Amino acid sequence: IVFIIYTGAPFYQTRALATRDTWLSRVTHKYFFSSTPYSSLPVTVIEGAGENYMSNMKKLYEGMKIAYQEHNQTAKFYFLSGCDTFVNVPHLLKRLDEYNHTKALVIGGHPFDHTCYKKKNQTASGVSYPSGGAGFFLSAALMEMMYPKIDLFFQDDWP
Repeated sequence: IVFIIYTGAPFYQTRALATRDTWLSRVTHKYFFSSTPYSSLPVTVIEGAGENYMSNMKKLYEGMKIAYQEHNQTAKFYFLSGCDTFVNVPHLLKRLDEYNHTKALVIGGHPFDHTCYKKKNQTASGVSYPSGGAGFFLSAALMEMMYPKIDLFFQDDWP
């Protein structure tokens, strides 16, 4: 599993450090993605991401690209969450055993309906995708499908 954690400078000294010092300390493949470096945390800086709520999408998608580029030959699953999530890693490993990483899967999350950008100035209502809560998994097969489309989404669709 590759763990992709998005965070922001206001949370470095609290939530992000708590995540680093607890469950994430026992994980090998992990990333904190943010727009600002912090010497006490191994932050991968996403240039131009910003520090507001909407900036989390850029951190997440750019982070997915980086994680995929570095781990696509070995990763079976990618876990995406904010820095306020606590994970019982041994339990997750047991639960993931029943899922096939070669199928395009989204596991977990809260699939609420949202208004999403269809083009820079057009939205589509009622789009369901996992967000918030305890994070979610993307299988290796789904990441392989998404990877070539991430840049196009930000160039053509994201406002």
